[in-house]
Amino acid sequence: MQIRNTRNGYGAIARALHWWMAALVIGLIGLGLYMTDQPDGDPKWALYDLHKSLGTLLFMFLVLRIVWRKMSPPPPLPAGMVGFEALAAHAGHLLLYAAMIALPLTGYLDSAFGGYHISFFGWFDVPMLFEKDKPLFELAELAHHWIGYALALLVLAHAGAALKHHFVQKDDVLLRMLKDRPD
Repeated sequence: MQIRNTRNGYGAIARALHWWMAALVIGLIGLGLYMTDQPDGDPKWALYDLHKSLGTLLFMFLVLRIVWRKMSPPPPLPAGMVGFEALAAHAGHLLLYAAMIALPLTGYLDSAFGGYHISFFGWFDVPMLFEKDKPLFELAELAHHWIGYALALLVLAHAGAALKHHFVQKDDVLLRMLKDRPD
């Protein structure tokens, strides 16, 4: 099993972080849509607590993924991917990372300015650095909402591009994230 990324593919750590984060992002989007549509009460607030815990976990994975990306750079884009397609690939990844950073930050601000706590699975509370502030709460809540929709669209575009590469272009872009591909 290759741990580090190679010129031909992603290593086990990058692949594990990618797929765990993908599952968390998809789950958090679904949970966010579901929980906000529930009537106020303890069951809804329990879902909010779960959403915050999973969001905190996702943020931790994101930090690890960024550090790992610096320690083990990703493989280069395939040689046949040039021009607009290469630009779109780089822009898509940049936007995915930006949204995955912005979403937990706006979630944190939403909670802090709303006067709510963030508990990490009941193990510890995340420190709140800001006081309750209704106008800022509403702004953070709105930003969190729309960045969530943007991330959902980016995830669909990312998956669609990977499937296009695999089934239409028949290259190894998707395979690089599925299995060991040593140099």
